[in-house]
Amino acid sequence: MNQIHLTGCSPTPLASYLKALGIFRLVAEQMSRQTAGFWQEKHFYLQTILSKDELIDFFLMKYEPTPILAPWNGGSGFFPKDNKKGIDPMGSAEADRFRNIRDSIKWAAKLLNTLEITERPDNKEKKYFLQKIRSSAPDEYLQWLDAAISLSAEDIFFPPLLGTGGNDGRLDFTNNFLQRLTEIFDVHSGSPRPEARQWILNALFGESTPSLSNKPIGQFSPGNLGGPNSTTGFSSDSLMNPWDFVLMLEGCILFASAITRKNDSTGKGRLSYPFTVRLTGGGSGGVAMEDEQKTRGEIWLPLWKNPAYLEEIRQLFSEGRATVGRKPARDGLDFAMAIAQLGIDRGIHAFERYSFLERNGLAYIASPIGKHLVCPNPNINLTADLNKNGFLDRTRAAARGKEASNGMIQAVEKLENNLFELTKPGSGRQ
Repeated sequence: MNQIHLTGCSPTPLASYLKALGIFRLVAEQMSRQTAGFWQEKHFYLQTILSKDELIDFFLMKYEPTPILAPWNGGSGFFPKDNKKGIDPMGSAEADRFRNIRDSIKWAAKLLNTLEITERPDNKEKKYFLQKIRSSAPDEYLQWLDAAISLSAEDIFFPPLLGTGGNDGRLDFTNNFLQRLTEIFDVHSGSPRPEARQWILNALFGESTPSLSNKPIGQFSPGNLGGPNSTTGFSSDSLMNPWDFVLMLEGCILFASAITRKNDSTGKGRLSYPFTVRLTGGGSGGVAMEDEQKTRGEIWLPLWKNPAYLEEIRQLFSEGRATVGRKPARDGLDFAMAIAQLGIDRGIHAFERYSFLERNGLAYIASPIGKHLVCPNPNINLTADLNKNGFLDRTRAAARGKEASNGMIQAVEKLENNLFELTKPGSGRQ
């Protein structure tokens, strides 16, 4: 087995973390099930039968992209006014490596035609359309659908990792995924374009590249968004490596949402998404309580030191929940306290914490707000009295109520920050 140090894959920004998962998943699924992955020295490592050159050759010559499509979204490429630069070439691609995408595009277009849907469905139509998609989609497509959307009998749920079903404001991730593939490959021969090799070296190993694509990356990498004050001059373009975007969305496939019901009741379901909870401003160093309403929540992404196979990591993400006592963690403070109380038994040594903050309009950014080491901390037991009869929960909820005074808000913010500090390893020692 070879250990390949992917210096181009770090836990931050979110795009880089997801890229590491995408590389790991694709190599394990399409080349060798014996491939393992782990985090060390701020980078991701692959343990694989492939050599470094064989890894590069896999992505350039053998990689078969996952069908990542969102025919329920305006801007997805399926409707008359949409950008067609990605979906038209991929829909007619002749190369065998694109057969799953090509077939899925034809299936989705046929379904839209059968249902006589000619423009983005409204909320009422969308639920019916999604149900039809769920019941008739090709198997290869379902893994993306489960990562992007959850359906219950009553509602549609959109996990924050993928915006509102695969888009960030006006930016449709799936359409851009197809466009980036056409920049990397000739869709008819399947051969990589001249720039593709240098781009993959940059994506995997951080090697310099003379050219990047002036295309958006959305919420996943705030430093690449461009705009005013984003460079040494007055403004800059949004620059990205097309491979980064492609592999990032391939990594999102490991996140699959689910609908849960408390105590198997017949009440409404709620979204359950790996390691995702409501945002708490406490412990972030920069998010105030008043900003919590302008977010899509926060996500805690696991880092593990020991080599693990893909099925082990898939299982980890499928169980990606935390509990405080007997109740599920509902927000960031609950999650931090769960780690401090019990630790975990899955080999995770740390979590990278991200918040999804509103940037402008309907656009968001995934902002890193701290790394938390996994280590049981007996000092957290000092909070037991606060939790008696739900006092802490009620107090925190009251501070977020409409009638809360500024003094109460400030006091609870201070309390939450102190509790976050108490959850850290070594806190409270004299």
